[in-house]
Formats: sequence, structure tokens, C-alpha cells
Amino acid sequence: MPLHDRLKRISLSCFLCAFSATAAAVQSTHYAVKLTPDFEHQLLNGEETIEFKADAGVIEWKKQSGLRIVSANITNGTAIVDEQKVRVRLDSGGNHTAQFKFTAAAGRGIKWFVDNAGFVTAFYCEAWMVCDNSPGQRATFKLEIVVPPGQQPQRAKEFRAVGPGSRGKEWRDSDGDHFVSEQSDPVQTYLFSFAVARVAVGVKDNFSIYAQKMDANKVAFSKTEDAYAFLRTVASIDPMNSHYTQAFLPGPSMGQEAAGMALMSQDDLVSLVDKDDVQLMAHEMAHQWWGVTIGIRSWSDFWLNEGFAEFMSDAYIEKHQGRAAYDKQIAELQVRMDKLREAGKDRPLHWEKWKDAHEALGQIPYVKGALFLARLRTKLGDETFWRGIAVYTSANARRLVDSRDFQQAMEKSSHRNLQSLFDEAVYH
Repeated sequence: MPLHDRLKRISLSCFLCAFSATAAAVQSTHYAVKLTPDFEHQLLNGEETIEFKADAGVIEWKKQSGLRIVSANITNGTAIVDEQKVRVRLDSGGNHTAQFKFTAAAGRGIKWFVDNAGFVTAFYCEAWMVCDNSPGQRATFKLEIVVPPGQQPQRAKEFRAVGPGSRGKEWRDSDGDHFVSEQSDPVQTYLFSFAVARVAVGVKDNFSIYAQKMDANKVAFSKTEDAYAFLRTVASIDPMNSHYTQAFLPGPSMGQEAAGMALMSQDDLVSLVDKDDVQLMAHEMAHQWWGVTIGIRSWSDFWLNEGFAEFMSDAYIEKHQGRAAYDKQIAELQVRMDKLREAGKDRPLHWEKWKDAHEALGQIPYVKGALFLARLRTKLGDETFWRGIAVYTSANARRLVDSRDFQQAMEKSSHRNLQSLFDEAVYH
């Protein structure tokens, strides 16, 4: 009998026993995932090892219903699997290992491109691995993608995989083409996104570009370098990952940040090169500081990721195209915010009622967050505002933050009490 069927038949007494245990405190986690795509059936066949240090008690990991666990092995513990979760009861504290084999079907978090052109994963890692997807937990990660030999065409451009962190070893054997990427500094699991597509790769200094057509790379590299220099200056520190990759994939426009990487579309590359539309490129790049290097403690402060990225892309537009272009962006954000209010969708930026990441997503963190930063810039003046941004970013690198941390940094830099302003725009 398959494991998922046996687990469903665990006696009620054992099930309740597992929940009577104290929640286990997890000190560190490393995920290692090996995925082999089945292009014909649009499935991912996966093997996963989770190495973690935790106290005795109960740990809960997330999974989507499309992730079907075939086998599981937990050292010093017992696993209970249902449609959305894996609960593990640990009999003792210390170092532990969990191993899973599974298949992952298309769903939220996995998108297969048309015409057998590959696939992309975005944000919801629980679609293709067992994981703790809460932002309060960070982990290291190693990903190996194996493209089976039957999937690689004879004449067309071959499939490549692009993943988070640093690009690792690549090789070909009887199992297929292997692509390894590794994130050695801990980040949140929603930053583990990756893609497989028929793309070529170009490298220049600390930047890589994956794209179907490489003829636009000279311009794309130039714009990337310029935006990076601007964001590095206002952040005052280097991002966590020293190398930055942009993958331009088949299909319509998309944008997804990952650790050391951004996933966009070939259409976005055309807009960047031919139309000088730098906003998406700058937005996703900004996340390397505000989202990757600095993480949020909970979904309550998602605006510290998305509001910052939205505002920083507009600030870069000002540097790149002039103040009038920046003012136009802010005016458009205000129109969007007015419509949200008219629709009854306004809420505080710090919002503790989200249940999960899916609920946290929406326009408010982006639009209202960026508008608040623009307002703060106007109130404090450029010199004080940008000094505060640098203090906030440098002081909180590789840490988890909330809105209070940002408020304290801005108050320290401005020597002003900003409580009433934050109460109005952030907390109430």
C-alpha cells in the first residue's frame, strides 16, 4: 500500500497523540531537492532531503494537494500526511533528517509553458517540495534538475535550468542533463523559485542573462548594470548574493523574485531593450536587498518587500529618465490607490489578519507601500530620507524585520518622532 494511503489509516488515537505534543522549535534547516520533469505528463518527479535541528515535539510542513508523497522516512519521528500538510512528531531533540519521494502536478506555483517549451515555478514552493513556507523561517537550499535525455531535441535549442543562489555544476550522463544551483545563505522558501526552458546563457562580470534570443544582451546588460549601481548606492550595502541572474522565459509578461535571481518573460526583455521600460527589471532587482537580504518576520509586513521594490523601481526611473517620469509613476499609483479605496479594499500596511501568503498578495502592499515611501521622502527631504533607507538596510541585513524596525531606522536618521505618521499610514 502506498505511504499516503497507509498514513491516512493511522488510528485516531495515534493522530491525536501527535497533536498532544509541544510544538518543536526549529533552529536551522537545509533543503536538498532533486527534480526530474516529465514533459509529456507535465509532472515533476522529486526526491527531497530536509536536514534540520529541532527540539522534541511537533513540526508542521506545508504541501499542496497536487504534491503526492510516495514515500517518507523521518529519523527519530513519525510523519502524518494530509492534503495540505505534513506533520512530524519528533521523539527527541537534536539533528534530524526527513526524506521524501513525490510527484508534483501543475497547479498554483507551477506553470507549464505551451508547446512543451518548459515550465516555471513561482512563490509557492509547497507545490513542488515539502517545506515550511512561513516567512519567519529561513533555510539554505540545494536544487538539482535532471532533464531526461529523451526530452532534449536534436536540432532545437536544448533545455536549461536556472535556479536560485549560485550556479553550480552542470553535466550530462545516462540519466540526462543535470543542473545544480545552491543558496548557501539562509532565505525564506518562497525565494526558491526556478525555471526550465530552451534558453541560452550570457555572463558579464557579476551578472547572467538567460534568454531565447541573445542579440539584445548588450543593451540588457548595460541597463542591468546601471540599475544595480543605483540600488547598491541607496541601499549602502551589497546584496546577499554576489551574482545576479535574470531569466527571460517563454510566454507573457511575468515577474518573480528569487534568491540571487529574477524570473521574467521574453516579452519583458523586448520591453526593456526596445521601449526602455525599466520598471519590472528594477522592481525585481530591488528585491535582492528588500526581500532577500532583508526578510520579513511575517506576512503582516509584506509591504516591506513589495512596497519597497515598487518605490525603488520608481526612484530608479527618476534617475534614469528624470523627475517628470517619477512624478508620473507616483501619480499613477495614487489613481490606483483611490480606486482601491472606492472599492472598499483599503487596509493598514501592517496587517495581522492574513492567514497565509496567498491572502497577503494583492495591490495594497505594492501601491500603498510605495506611496507611503514617496510621502515619507517628501516629508523628510531627500538627504534625510535616503540616509534613513541606508541605515535601515545596512542595520538589518540578513535579519528578519517588521514595520517597527523601519520606523526606528527612519526616526534615528531624521532625529524626529514619526509615530503619528506611521500610525496613520502603517498601523491604522
